[in-house]
Amino acid sequence: MKKRALSEQEALEELRLGAETEPPSLERPYSFDEMIGTSAAMRKVFMLIEQVAEVDIDALVMGETGTGKERVARAIHRRSRRSAGPFVPVDCGAIPESLMESEFFGHERGAFTGAEARRIGLSEFADKGILFLDEIGELPLVLQAKLLRALQERKVRRVGGRDEIEVDLRVIAATARDLEEMIHQKLFRQDLYYRINVVRIDLPPLVERGDDLGLLAEYFATRYCREMRKPLAGITPEAFQVLAHYRWPGNVRELQNVIRRGIALSTDSMIGLDDLPDEVVARADQRTDREGLGFFQLREQCVERFEREYLSSLLARHHGDVKMAALESKLPRGTLYRLMKGHGLESGTFRKG
Repeated sequence: MKKRALSEQEALEELRLGAETEPPSLERPYSFDEMIGTSAAMRKVFMLIEQVAEVDIDALVMGETGTGKERVARAIHRRSRRSAGPFVPVDCGAIPESLMESEFFGHERGAFTGAEARRIGLSEFADKGILFLDEIGELPLVLQAKLLRALQERKVRRVGGRDEIEVDLRVIAATARDLEEMIHQKLFRQDLYYRINVVRIDLPPLVERGDDLGLLAEYFATRYCREMRKPLAGITPEAFQVLAHYRWPGNVRELQNVIRRGIALSTDSMIGLDDLPDEVVARADQRTDREGLGFFQLREQCVERFEREYLSSLLARHHGDVKMAALESKLPRGTLYRLMKGHGLESGTFRKG
């Protein structure tokens, strides 16, 4: 049966109910709370989380889509004195503009058509806890002004109401947009920017996190093998080489989805090239920055060197006969051709004069 599409009000109710529960923290290897990483950039993030959590101030988390901004906010909440209070996530880009003020500040009965009862807003709902404003750059200017006043006074007025209601909350805002450029274009209020940017935490993109890519890939592979009850051993060196050379515009979230897809589609003992999305394989480039290499990148280089030397020796022994080379190596002929192409090797080069 086709699932009925949710109305705007039902979608907002789901958002409200989703704020009431918080997923449990999982113990993970090489982890800090719900985040995995040992790179210098992530160690700096973890240190800032520890420091920011101890003091009751507002914070701004900056980072590309998929870098884990909400995970940072939840980690701060769990370590703060407000951990017993609610964590209320709000996707500022998902609420219809016509309902934003009511959702943020609540409304009184009869304030507008359809307001049949009084309802508290998400700001009141976050009392004694943390209000997480995800993608704050999506807020319209009118609501930015009202939000600024609420943050300064820590008071809200429901739509259609006269009384101001005190709220004890802490705000953590997040965005992937350049707020300073938006201020220049008069799309974001400068005073609101200064209000939320008391402490700023910058999340690095996945491509700048070095060995964290390998740790995350192996963690996701183990996790989804267990969830799908598939006895996979991991990721082939050939597939990992592609993952290491891809730029990951969707960051950790994209990597997570790629690994989950690979586990679901794989019919072999490991995730191979054929299990990766075509666009990932096609867009994988050869990065040249080799400074500060760690275990996974050094392993990648060793595998690449071994493959080239092995293939060259194999093809030389069989004088460029790919069929015989495939038989000796116990590789499918298609895989052998793909490896040869990846290393710039042509069978004709090894044939007898």
